[in-house]
Amino acid sequence: MTVADFAGERPRFDPTQFFTGHTRSNGVMENRGGAPIRRVSTETFGQWQGSTLVLEQDLAFSDGQRQHRSWRIRKVGTHRYQATANDMVGAATGEAYGNVFHWTFTLALAPGNPLANVEMSQWMYLQADGRTMVNHTTIRKFGLVVAQVTEQFRHAR
Repeated sequence: MTVADFAGERPRFDPTQFFTGHTRSNGVMENRGGAPIRRVSTETFGQWQGSTLVLEQDLAFSDGQRQHRSWRIRKVGTHRYQATANDMVGAATGEAYGNVFHWTFTLALAPGNPLANVEMSQWMYLQADGRTMVNHTTIRKFGLVVAQVTEQFRHAR
């Protein structure tokens, strides 16, 4: 399936609207065989600066690792979005149709070392209540799946 196959689904998902304000997530990371390896949670705060949504996201992992990601997201077409982040190589590009958003990007796990880059593919599904979103991320290195993350985001309206 493609993201456009979800065009008739409701509620409509605009990721910039969903991430405006405060969102939280909880999820699990699995290794390439599907075994859980650690839990992940996020706290995200988004605010508009002109036509750009600025997101500050704090990630916490059950092994004690913490990360901070600063996102800059813009809607660049009827269904298209583009973003940059402090630990991203280049830009993320994605599309939203119906209740689904999909985008891909390269994450620099060790900035300055291109051998440590991984490819991220995220499929986000807005749920019927309009406040809950399920995200499924596939992480690839050299084209091979190395991990997956499934998490639930909740907008704190």
